[in-house]
Amino acid sequence: MLRAAKTSVIRPFDPWRGRFCTCPPKFSFDPYTGCEHGCLYCYASSYIRRFYECRPKRDLLKLVKSDVKKLPENALISMSNSSDPYPPMELELQLTRQCLAEFQKKNLRILIITKSDLVTRDLDLLRKLRCAVALTITTLDASLARRLEPNAPPPSRRLDAVEKLSSEGIKIGIRVDPIIPYLNDDVRELLKEVRNTGAAHVTSSTFKPRPDSWARIEMTFPEIAEKLRPFYFGEGERIARSHYLPKTLRFRLMEKVAEECRRLSLTFACCREGFTELNTGASCDGSHLTPARPYSSKD
Repeated sequence: MLRAAKTSVIRPFDPWRGRFCTCPPKFSFDPYTGCEHGCLYCYASSYIRRFYECRPKRDLLKLVKSDVKKLPENALISMSNSSDPYPPMELELQLTRQCLAEFQKKNLRILIITKSDLVTRDLDLLRKLRCAVALTITTLDASLARRLEPNAPPPSRRLDAVEKLSSEGIKIGIRVDPIIPYLNDDVRELLKEVRNTGAAHVTSSTFKPRPDSWARIEMTFPEIAEKLRPFYFGEGERIARSHYLPKTLRFRLMEKVAEECRRLSLTFACCREGFTELNTGASCDGSHLTPARPYSSKD
């Protein structure tokens, strides 16, 4: 087993002993530190310094080559759990692409988590890997998306990416994550669209603010924040460093997504909510979508 060391960039996934985490055993890998998408709700900005100043990991490719040799066969790598593997600078630097090429050298399972349609650039590599892609889409409303996720590609481009990837046989999960009451909690049309463009699985969760993300929401959506304040800081509870909505409200929001997924024949799982009875997917994160062998070997 690969140990978490300063000289490793592929490390065992650490859910901070979260009591609601149901992720399967996996490794975590971020080619970049920080993220350029500027999402208001981001939790990673609370523990990564200068988070919105995206920068490549030092000696990235050298460390990846070393780490891959130590990984066990069939290991699952989740990229990325903190910083999007396809920031705008990836278009020029191609570091994520080079890392994917290294992963071809071993029988690994790869789950790519991103908000960017740039992932479609690497279709030639994805076909040669045991990979699935989880695209985050929180709303179909382009105007709302620009405020929530100011530097991320618009929802229309992400949907186009889902359609392109799925048409090429790549298994797709969608992260409707996070759901914020009064902002994006009506997900019926969104779920219908992702089903129609070829997604198979949905992961969802409610917004769980930390001080910095709450301040950003409060500044951008003051009226919404005023409505939410009593739920988070009065009736809700604090778990670790995050504030949770009241359990009954969280359950109602997740149940609504689960029921719509069931109606549309999409599998569903919630993320760090504690409602496993709602889950119908074989994994919460969509890693069960990774194929038994590389796509190209089926041709």
